Amino acid sequence: MSNNYCRVFSNNEILWATFLIVGAVIPSHATPPSETQTPTDAVTASAFDETAQRPRQDTSAQDNHRLPLKKPTREICMIEEGFLWIDAEDFDNYGGWTLDSQFVHRMGSSYLIAASVGNPVDDATLRLDIPKAGRYQLWVRSKNWLKDYSPGKFTVRIGDTESSHVFGAAESEAWLWQRGGVFELPQGNTSLAIHDLTGYYGRCDALILTTNLRYTPPNERDALCKERARLTGLSLEPTPEGEYDVVVVGAGAAGCCAAIASARMGATTALIQNRPVLGGNASVELGVPICGAGSGQSNARESGIIEEAGRIKARFDYPKMSEPFRLLAEKEKNLTVFLNRHVFSADMNSDRQIGGVKAVDTLTGQITTYRGKQFVDCTGDGWLGYFAGAQYRFGRESREEFAEDLAPATADDITMSGCLMGIRALSYRATNLGKPISYRPPAWAAELPPPDEFGRSPRGFAGGQWWLEHQGELNDLTHPEKARDELLRITYGYWDYIKNYSLHRHSAINYALTYVPITDAKRESRRLVGDYLLTQNDVQEGKIFADRISYGGWPLDVHHARGIYSGKEGPFHCDPRVPLYTIPFRCLYSVNIDNLLFAGRNVSVTHIALGTVRVQGTLAALGQAAGTAAALCAHDKATPRDLQRQRIAEFQQILLKHDQYIPEIRNEDPRDLARSARLTASSTGHHLFFDRKNVRREKLHPLNLSRAVMFPRGVNERLESVSLLLSSDRTEATPITLHVREADASGDFSAEDDVIAVEALVPAQRETWVEFKTACTLDKHFAWVWLPKTAGISWRLMSAAPIGSCRAYGGGKGRVWQVHNGQQYAFATKPSLAIEVDYHVQNITNGTTRGVGNKTNLWASDPKQSMPQWVALRFPEPVQLNTVYLTFDTDMNASHHTAALVPQCVRDYELSYHDRTRWQKLVSVAANFQRRRIHRFAPVTASQLRLTVLATNGSPSARVFEIRAYDE
Repeated sequence: MSNNYCRVFSNNEILWATFLIVGAVIPSHATPPSETQTPTDAVTASAFDETAQRPRQDTSAQDNHRLPLKKPTREICMIEEGFLWIDAEDFDNYGGWTLDSQFVHRMGSSYLIAASVGNPVDDATLRLDIPKAGRYQLWVRSKNWLKDYSPGKFTVRIGDTESSHVFGAAESEAWLWQRGGVFELPQGNTSLAIHDLTGYYGRCDALILTTNLRYTPPNERDALCKERARLTGLSLEPTPEGEYDVVVVGAGAAGCCAAIASARMGATTALIQNRPVLGGNASVELGVPICGAGSGQSNARESGIIEEAGRIKARFDYPKMSEPFRLLAEKEKNLTVFLNRHVFSADMNSDRQIGGVKAVDTLTGQITTYRGKQFVDCTGDGWLGYFAGAQYRFGRESREEFAEDLAPATADDITMSGCLMGIRALSYRATNLGKPISYRPPAWAAELPPPDEFGRSPRGFAGGQWWLEHQGELNDLTHPEKARDELLRITYGYWDYIKNYSLHRHSAINYALTYVPITDAKRESRRLVGDYLLTQNDVQEGKIFADRISYGGWPLDVHHARGIYSGKEGPFHCDPRVPLYTIPFRCLYSVNIDNLLFAGRNVSVTHIALGTVRVQGTLAALGQAAGTAAALCAHDKATPRDLQRQRIAEFQQILLKHDQYIPEIRNEDPRDLARSARLTASSTGHHLFFDRKNVRREKLHPLNLSRAVMFPRGVNERLESVSLLLSSDRTEATPITLHVREADASGDFSAEDDVIAVEALVPAQRETWVEFKTACTLDKHFAWVWLPKTAGISWRLMSAAPIGSCRAYGGGKGRVWQVHNGQQYAFATKPSLAIEVDYHVQNITNGTTRGVGNKTNLWASDPKQSMPQWVALRFPEPVQLNTVYLTFDTDMNASHHTAALVPQCVRDYELSYHDRTRWQKLVSVAANFQRRRIHRFAPVTASQLRLTVLATNGSPSARVFEIRAYDE
């Protein structure tokens, strides 16, 4: 013990350290009362998902600018006599430095970075106990991240003495140990500080103080890890974390949905995440919005778990998806979540089967193992598949290989660039200081194309743009830190362009750069190969696969290979719109590893097809499918390929049961007792009414080109006026002409003749409804109106509109209109639209739970009749049941979860059953805002089941898509 100068931890310290190390596990909680209630006890609201009170929030990581990643406190001590090893993470106070753990897989540890905008940050500080007086050599592991400029310089202070060496200025861009000088240190307490000199991303990984003046630490990663363990006492012996039915690696939108789905299927599930929060690109660290098919298609927002999480986000105004995913994960008793664990190895049972994985704690270096039956790779980069030896693809396929006319002529290793993201900013944040602010860029800022070659139009100055991207030859996978650093250079070059060269520089004169995020939100890297690769042609043909498990509808959005340097060629390689297409299950499991599934942007698709599949709403649905499949395979000791070949119809029905929409597949579950019931309702509506009070605002679109909106005519042939929600930046009222045209089908903007053209004035410098006196008669089923390009005027989008509505842009004067389904510009008519629709009660059991085309697939009560309204299911003979599934209307036509409370959604309701003598209450719910509710209770024998709607969140009609009843 003479060489060990550690002091002993107190009991409280041990408990606290243990909590921080393994306390990243999210605890399990019982299922909410409303889903486990016996029929004798009516329930009202679980605090988690039914009341207006905001659920308890985990505030451990809310802001990427000061993300409180903090290593468990470790007493710095001499494990080896004459050596003190200090990880940068060990500092008591990080000051203005930020702990960056996103490159652990490449360099072996996290590090501190001085992330500012040219203003030196406050020192990171630590109190050290020097066990023996003596001469100590200082070694610092640092990096010159751009050797020709050495932007990130810093020194180290011990006591009152500053290091003789300036770090961050080496001749190499590699991580290196450098001598910092010899210090005469007395025994006892002293201070250690990392002192930033530039405010431009200086980096410090670790420090060593040693009395062995001939010692040189290793730079090679594996040797470095062993040396760190030797000098800190960290054991490299793995600690088992248990055996699971399913192990999910990566907790982005896909991984969270996969893990939750697996746990809900009864499989013991581990979710391993290398970040401090859940959500991946959608987390509070990055903040990428959840986009999907609903951004380009009608009634196409993804349902299931991602809808559940999105509704929580909107209802309680969470900034991003970390909290909703955490709250859902906490509810699953079969799910254990491990944060800050990076999987770096796969232990194989054979060449075709994974037995377990190893992970390293990104804060402590502790190694843990996880055994499993089925594994799901949701890492985005396909790391688990790579470690297991799964086949994968990287870069662009040739045009010839899959006959993709959008692919390049020759295959290469180019991938789409990511972009810098943080919860506070896309690329950067700038502030209007109310006075002129000059800007001189650092010498290392990227030189971007000149204004006449720039090829892009900035939208405002407070934040950056998604097209601030590096060239595709720079590899986000093999050189991730270099790729991130290039994005930093591009951001500063862009701000220089805005302030000093762009045509908009005078409008940006008062803006100052205040924040640049340091995390790379990746778009593309490795893609694992399944039994099928989805291609451009599959997508553009809207192919319906027999083994489909989900769908997509985002455009073929492939970014330009040259990134920001593409100039007048623009930011896209291609961006054509596509019809709704399906995704086969064969894209979600490995062609050569028998117990490996995957979801996320590493699924089995070509580079071109990835352009549409890669958005998070689409990937979340794939995650739910993969997690469900993994649980089924683990339970039945089967492979995913067995499931695809032998039980695909059953699997599809299970996904439908859990609210995963699959085009052209209906509920045919033989166990659903509701399918044989006769339905009756208190009333039925026959028309959809739409006017100004139905409009809920979304973002503005400037009339920088012509814009149009289409809507069904309804029962009224006369169109007295059309009102549009317009905004003006101009200093005087502006005349504008509205053109009215007709169409036989939704989306047909081919008509070239006006029914009428009417002029109105748009008031200056405000947003208002502008009424156009059309006074015309419409003969066809659809009408559309359009406005010409008009500087200074914008047209507001709205979140919902009648079935058959859509928008278009860029047409007129011989130009073809570009149609955008799933979005509409804000309009209202006089008389109000009254559209005949099928709201028959039998829709509740027709097997489809969203509007498709002109079919509502919905029961709605008569809006002229007051609440309560009810629907009853009479069974052919009394049945025993213990579970009821309800699906309400949360407006799947809105592309995003923007409305805190969707007016169409049922709010307060009761479930009752008839025991052949009288009605008995099963469940009473208040303040609901979710689309899917599942209620489980003790078995009852019922001749009828009744849902009584007491109130909605604003709609005059009760609206229900589906009721299922089970004895399970």
